Amino acid sequence: MKKFAFALTSLAFLLACETTGPSTCGDGIQNGTETGVDCGGDCPPCASFSIEGHAQKGPFLNGSSVLITSLDTSLNQVGITYNTQILDNSGYFFANGLNLNSSYVTLRADGFYFNEVCGEPSNAQITLNAITDLNNVPAVNVNTLTHLEKARVEYLVANGTSFSTAKEQALKEILYTFSIDTTGIMPSSETLSIANSGAADGILIAITSILQGYRSESEFSDLMANFVTDLRTDGILNSAIIASELMAHAQVLDTNEIRQNIIDRYASMGITVNVPAFGGHIQNYIDNSPHTATSTVIEYPEDGPNGKSILNTTDSIYNQYQYYGLMTTRPNDCVSLKLVIEKQFFGCQYGCWFYSVSSVQNWNISSYDQTTNSQTFISTGLETDLEMGFEPGWYTASIYLNDSPTPSRVKEFRVN
Repeated sequence: MKKFAFALTSLAFLLACETTGPSTCGDGIQNGTETGVDCGGDCPPCASFSIEGHAQKGPFLNGSSVLITSLDTSLNQVGITYNTQILDNSGYFFANGLNLNSSYVTLRADGFYFNEVCGEPSNAQITLNAITDLNNVPAVNVNTLTHLEKARVEYLVANGTSFSTAKEQALKEILYTFSIDTTGIMPSSETLSIANSGAADGILIAITSILQGYRSESEFSDLMANFVTDLRTDGILNSAIIASELMAHAQVLDTNEIRQNIIDRYASMGITVNVPAFGGHIQNYIDNSPHTATSTVIEYPEDGPNGKSILNTTDSIYNQYQYYGLMTTRPNDCVSLKLVIEKQFFGCQYGCWFYSVSSVQNWNISSYDQTTNSQTFISTGLETDLEMGFEPGWYTASIYLNDSPTPSRVKEFRVN
C-alpha cells in the first residue's frame, strides 16, 4: 500500500509538471524552446506588443538607433532587447511583434538631433532614455523629460513605490525644479512632443530649451547626467553648480528664435506645427526660481595678448593711458554679442578711449557717439580682442546678447 501511494504521488507530480510546462519556464532565463524569458515555445505564450513614437530633443535625425529592453514587474532587465531605427527626420520609430514577458520596457535613443536653440543639426550624437508601461500609453516618445525621470522612477520603485505613482512623483519633482506649477494634471512625459500644440507640450519645449541652452553636445550630455544623478535619491536639485548653469542660459535664450526654428524644421519636412506658448515658463523660472547664475554663457578671459582684459570679472580699477585687452569668447554663433562702452558723468579732454586698429580681432566697431560718449562693438567671431586705453574717469561696459534690449551684464570700472 505504501508503494502504491508513493507511485500515485509521483504520477500526480509528473502530470502537474506536464501541465505547467518544462522546468525552464520558471528559472528567469530565456532557454529551452522559449521565445522570451519564461514564455513562448513550450511555456505559456509571451505577450506581444507594438511600439511607436518619436525620439526628440529637437527631433532625432533619420537613421538614429532605438534600443528597446524588456523589464520584469520590478523593473529588472530580463535579457530581451530589440533594436529599431528612426525612420525619418521627425524622429519617428516603430517596432512590431515584440515578445515581452511584461508591459514594462526602457527605450534608449542614440543619434544626431536637430538643435532647436541654434536651429541646426547637432555636431555630435547624444543619448536619451525613457521608461514606460506599454499598457498605459498609446505611443512612447523619448525626450528630455523621460530621460530626466528614468533613474528617479527606478529608485522609487526599488524602494516600494508603485510604477504609476513613481512616474507621477518623478515628473512633478522635475517640474518643481524649473518652477513649473505642479498642482494641475500633467500627462505622462512620454506622451509629450515639441511638435504638439498642448499646454504641457509647451512645458517640454521650455525645459528642453533651458537644458540645451548654448551648450555643445558634450556639455549638454554632461549637464543631463549630473542632473539625473543629483535628483535620483531625493528628487531635489541640490547642486548649486547645476542650478547656476541652468539659470545662466535660461536668462539669455531667444524664445522667438526657438519658436521659429521649430516651425521651420517641421515645415522642411512638410509638417505644419503650432508651437504652444513656452516662453512664459522660461520667464517664470527666471523670475521665481531660487537658482542664481554665478556662471556666464560668455567667457571673459582675465588676460590675453593685449594684457589684462577690461571685461574680466575681477578687476574694476585700471590705469590711465595704459593698454588693456577687450576679450570675449562666445560658445558658438547661436548667441550674438554686442558691447556698448560709455563714459559716465562728464566728457573727455581728448578722446575717452583709444585703440590700436591693427590689434582689432573680430570686433565690428561703430563711430564714436559724441552725444552719449559711447561706442558700440559687435562680435563677428567666437573670440574677440583689441588693444585699448582710457582717459581717467568712470565707465560702464554693457553686454547685450541676442539683440535683447536689456543687457545681460553691466560692468562699471574706474580709470585713475
